[in-house]
Amino acid sequence: MKSFNINRQLITSTMKPNKEIKETAAAEGAFVYHGVKHGHSYLSQQCTTNVVKTIFSSSSAIAKSMSCGRTKCNSIAVNVLAPYFTQKVLTE
Repeated sequence: MKSFNINRQLITSTMKPNKEIKETAAAEGAFVYHGVKHGHSYLSQQCTTNVVKTIFSSSSAIAKSMSCGRTKCNSIAVNVLAPYFTQKVLTE
């Protein structure tokens, strides 16, 4: 039977902490909300994400982790924000 050596240091250093994942998701959600509110296209949001990643790459782990391209922005807007705000309007 073969056994495999696992480099535990590599695994733990490449995995992101749960807190960082949640903070990145919150930042992406807020970013998409802002873009939708002001009528920005998903393409412009993708470009802005790339600029933010470049500018803040040395100072912010969240900025480095953000990946909000056209497809992801659309998915967040349609599958997360739209149902939430639709429900909020209907309950008021």
